[in-house]
Amino acid sequence: MKQCNDMKEVREEIDRVDRLIVPLLLERLEYIAQAGHIKPDRDTVRDNWRVEDVVSKAKATAANMGGNEAYIEDVYRHLIEWSINHEFDVWDSANKDTKQA
Repeated sequence: MKQCNDMKEVREEIDRVDRLIVPLLLERLEYIAQAGHIKPDRDTVRDNWRVEDVVSKAKATAANMGGNEAYIEDVYRHLIEWSINHEFDVWDSANKDTKQA
């Protein structure tokens, strides 16, 4: 990590990191959408075991990097909730004809 000397440099580095994060988040969102198409019924969209598995892996990665596990857990829990909501939207859209039958 670069040591910054002023706020301009800090902001430039945050912007650089954001340019790396955004494509990864968009890629993740595409996989979430695929899950919404694959899952057989709406009850399978939220998988609590998987939520805890993802959070646990993220925290372990943070720990291995000497990072703040609590911060990563909080970010991931929010990310997962948003992802689940998106997956529900995708599932509902993909199955709107079968729900009305």
